[in-house]
Amino acid sequence: MLICLCLLLIAALARMLHLNSEPSGNGNENYGAPESKGDTVETPIWKVLVFDSFCRDIVSTVLRVNDLRDNGVTMHMLLESQRSSIPDVPAIYFVQPTPESIKLVADDIARDLYELYYVNFSSSLPRTLLEDFAVQTTASGTSHQIAQVYDQYLNFLCPEENMFSLHFSNAFEAIHSPAMTDTAMGTLIDKIVSSLFSVLLTLKTIPMICAPRGNAAEMVATRLDAKLREHIMNSRHNLFAENADDVVAQSRRPVLVLLDRDLDLGTMLMHSWTYQALIHDLYDIRLNQVSITNADDAGRISKKAYDINATDAFWEANAMLPFPEVAINIDDASNAFKREADEITRMGGVKSLDEVSNLDMGASTKQLQRAITTLPELTARKANIDMHMNIATSLLDAIKDRQLDVLFQLEEQLGRQSKASIIEALNDPEKKNPQDKLRLVALYILANDKLQQSDIDDCEAALKASGCNMAPLEYIHKLRNLNQMNASLASPALGGGSTGGSAGPSGDLLGKFSSISNRLAGFTDSSSLGSIFSNVRNLLPSRKQLPVTSIVESAMGSRTPGGLGAGLRSAASGGGSSTAARMFEDFVHFDPKQTRRGNLAGSNANALRGSMPSDGAAQEAIVFVVGGGNYIEYQNLMEFAQRSTPRKHIIYGSTDIVNASGFLAQLSRLNETSLG
Repeated sequence: MLICLCLLLIAALARMLHLNSEPSGNGNENYGAPESKGDTVETPIWKVLVFDSFCRDIVSTVLRVNDLRDNGVTMHMLLESQRSSIPDVPAIYFVQPTPESIKLVADDIARDLYELYYVNFSSSLPRTLLEDFAVQTTASGTSHQIAQVYDQYLNFLCPEENMFSLHFSNAFEAIHSPAMTDTAMGTLIDKIVSSLFSVLLTLKTIPMICAPRGNAAEMVATRLDAKLREHIMNSRHNLFAENADDVVAQSRRPVLVLLDRDLDLGTMLMHSWTYQALIHDLYDIRLNQVSITNADDAGRISKKAYDINATDAFWEANAMLPFPEVAINIDDASNAFKREADEITRMGGVKSLDEVSNLDMGASTKQLQRAITTLPELTARKANIDMHMNIATSLLDAIKDRQLDVLFQLEEQLGRQSKASIIEALNDPEKKNPQDKLRLVALYILANDKLQQSDIDDCEAALKASGCNMAPLEYIHKLRNLNQMNASLASPALGGGSTGGSAGPSGDLLGKFSSISNRLAGFTDSSSLGSIFSNVRNLLPSRKQLPVTSIVESAMGSRTPGGLGAGLRSAASGGGSSTAARMFEDFVHFDPKQTRRGNLAGSNANALRGSMPSDGAAQEAIVFVVGGGNYIEYQNLMEFAQRSTPRKHIIYGSTDIVNASGFLAQLSRLNETSLG
């Protein structure tokens, strides 16, 4: 059974920080302390952590400075930086297995910067590099100072509980670039395979694999199958052997669904309405940090960074909720905090938490003890509420400025919009962001593959009049024509196809939904967030199943409430989801545990389900998109997993997590290179 990938990554990093042994109760290991039968107090191992930029990102996504300190790390530094000697202190190195890293580590050892060296590589260290490392350290006479050399198999990031990223920037651009050579493509595919192998090893599972034919995903599937098969058959120490005797785990193997981004471009361009996806779209979320730039009335620019903490209960509960609900919840949390703070200050005889140092010592001991005990928790809650209040306020300003609510409503029913309504939106002076207009037209074209060329020309003329950069749209046209797969590129926002409650016909919904941006003109007090959204709470559009989710549903052989599953359908096309089911039947399929290697594609696709339960439905899946993913797709998959009966477990990953601006930039550069 799959376990939360993020927790497994944290546990693996904790072991590494404890010199590759299980952490003890106080977060430190014995180091250099004399053994004594009567000695029960552990001596902390204070150590330094040295990592390269990639491994720094792996660590910083899931651990904070306090977490490192709890694990005995007093300092953390980049491998490439200038560092002074710290004698009598052990050093943990966490680096990629590259010739450059090997040389830098060997140079540090030769300079005798630290006492002992615990060297950890993010993925498997090739034997040639291991020998090179040995030669360099032997030549300097310092090899005896190397205490450990470990392959950690942790070359991936976990931004969310069930999400991972390989942190390969601009992968879609690289794969489609005319300058990409076969050698460079092979290197990229091998890097993807290496990272996926690490993910599977961390999960201690060997899945069944499927992928569409003819593109990068098939190349990844083929090489990953070969790598897993070779490891199982030839390794003297099978790293997956931990679960080999677990009959239940072996009978519930997950399916690994590898997909190409080309199958669905639309999801990367959609406007979202959920808290997490909105933040990612507008401000990006990099390494679980959000940076927001604001300008005051005098034009002074200020930039504030916020850490999205995995232990943030409010974030965990609200990340996937529609933004109006989140605003109300922030308001409720703020009011609840004020009530508790007022009670504490009243007991302490002060006017506010800032005056707690002046507590009334005449109050009862019990009251004082409660006030002092509660203060740290209240202070942390206040900081957390202030963070979400500030983020929500910035989001509200962006919604007002860019009319994101109107754009979202248009895209929700895009398959039913007329050219006139799209042109009207493009010519609306209130919609000031050219990129928003470009995304709307791109989605409109992708959702309506039977559009007349004259209609497309009219939309593009309106875009040019708005000052839009047409390069991304030009490349989308080229890609559609090249792949001849208009149906596969259809927009995810195809109108109808509700998987939740029905919101009624398009016209009725748009008529009832008062534009949120019109309500923001008098917004001055953040405490009024809840009241702003109270009247639209029940008018939010229904949820839809995106193309990737439909393919995963077919791959898992599942049936969800409402008749979806074997009857996969799309209200806009009358058969979009059944198209996904037919696409899946033509996937290539591999089972690395089979003695003989073979392709089970086409009519033999049911052989993939040979290790599934008797009802033919897999309960666990790992979904990986080559070329970029986003939080909209992740949340859609999580919603599908939650509404399934029984509830399914899905882990979502991609070469990188990209917002619409980043994806459009890749499309624009690809168009330029295709012209030159």
